[in-house]
Amino acid sequence: MIYIGDEYGHTKGGNNNTYCHDNDINYFRWDKKEAASSDFFRFCCLITKFCHECKSLGLNDFPISERLQWHGHSPGSPDWSDTSRFVAFTLIDSVKRELYVAFNSSHLPVTVTMPDRPGYRWEPLADTNNPAPFDFFTDDVPDRDIALNQYAHFLDANLYPMLSYSSIILLLCPDDGDGA
Repeated sequence: MIYIGDEYGHTKGGNNNTYCHDNDINYFRWDKKEAASSDFFRFCCLITKFCHECKSLGLNDFPISERLQWHGHSPGSPDWSDTSRFVAFTLIDSVKRELYVAFNSSHLPVTVTMPDRPGYRWEPLADTNNPAPFDFFTDDVPDRDIALNQYAHFLDANLYPMLSYSSIILLLCPDDGDGA
């Protein structure tokens, strides 16, 4: 969960009960936000922009099964048990085509099997396990193609490695045959 001020490193100094403080401990420090050019601030800006661009993430009603599919480590097999620490879904979007979103809240890494989409491939957009700027793959990321190529052998097999306590967003792209 992200709270207001997290994007610039706001802290309450360990005080978890600040409701009665009318001072800097609760104020949003605009001067700090402007000075912040942190990696987390960058990530927050990019993920917010992405969410605004996706029509499916701003719906007023819950998507029907033709647009939303739940997954577990394998496509179409979500684990809704109390011990499960992984959930994923695909969502059809009119702007971004199809999204694959997964959350691994386990202390163990997992290898996820992606839904098979003949003629298309999955391409990473965001992976919270990666250091910046590779946590969000914009077109201006240095050596973007090299970084994406590191996933090619997994994605060619419809797999994606997720480390512990991480989340990912993958986009479905037409397969141009080059493998990355």
